[in-house]
Amino acid sequence: MIHPTAIIDKEAILEEPVNIGAYAVIEKNVRIGKNVTICPYAHIAGNTTIGDNNFIGTGAVIGQMPQILGIKENLGRLFIGNNNVIREYVTIHTSSLADKTTTIGNNNYFMAFSHIAHDCEITNNVVICNGSLIAGHVQINENAFISGNVVVHQFVRIGRLAMIGGLSRVNQDVLPFMLLVGDSKIWGLNLVGLKRKGFGSKEIAEIKKAFNIIYRSKLSLSNAVRLLKNMSSKYVEEIIEFILSSKRGICGPHRSTFFEKLFLDYPYLFLLKIPTYKFFIKSYTKSIS
Repeated sequence: MIHPTAIIDKEAILEEPVNIGAYAVIEKNVRIGKNVTICPYAHIAGNTTIGDNNFIGTGAVIGQMPQILGIKENLGRLFIGNNNVIREYVTIHTSSLADKTTTIGNNNYFMAFSHIAHDCEITNNVVICNGSLIAGHVQINENAFISGNVVVHQFVRIGRLAMIGGLSRVNQDVLPFMLLVGDSKIWGLNLVGLKRKGFGSKEIAEIKKAFNIIYRSKLSLSNAVRLLKNMSSKYVEEIIEFILSSKRGICGPHRSTFFEKLFLDYPYLFLLKIPTYKFFIKSYTKSIS
């Protein structure tokens, strides 16, 4: 089903069946798999390959050249896997070089107005919410959740099952399983995501112990890693490997003043059903000592 007003270059390759809406534009170097829906006014350009069973929403712009000063020709590539949902006005750019590829895996969900820049690698089962901006060369691993209006600095890596809170700024790597809120600060574990993925109490306790060693023990990162190596857990090993492979460094812990805890942190913890009175008593005792 191809609307008669759609503009499709003769050299574009479309596998059947496809559903292309009114005034959609598909340029010559585009390959589109089976059972793909392209809504009205979407524009598919560049050396772009799109797999099967994808949904591309109204006004989405897929495969345009990177937003890099001095680039005048779209030589890069974009690969999109299967079963992705790309909603209204999402923008995804090709890579910066002909021998590189911007890569989108399978089963991802990109909400309206989100942006994926050049040379990014989005793996599988990732959710990126409305208005979030992912800069160039960013890697987002499986089952990560990026809330609305988040900005991620270029070359940052976001670990598996990490969650980024809304309106956050991410300028360093985010460890797997962590919850980041605000200005690149780790608040705790992504407990909701872990439980939804079937992590048991034992596994969560292992990850929590690793979190406490890294972010609560006041050890240097190198000493924390040495301590983590004594733990027998595949999830802790994943965290260690992520730390050792980091080039930008990892996001630090969230530490607030007493009044920030009272007026900002505690209401948030209350919503998470955490017994905040224990933190209040501890903080109050420190403040008067």
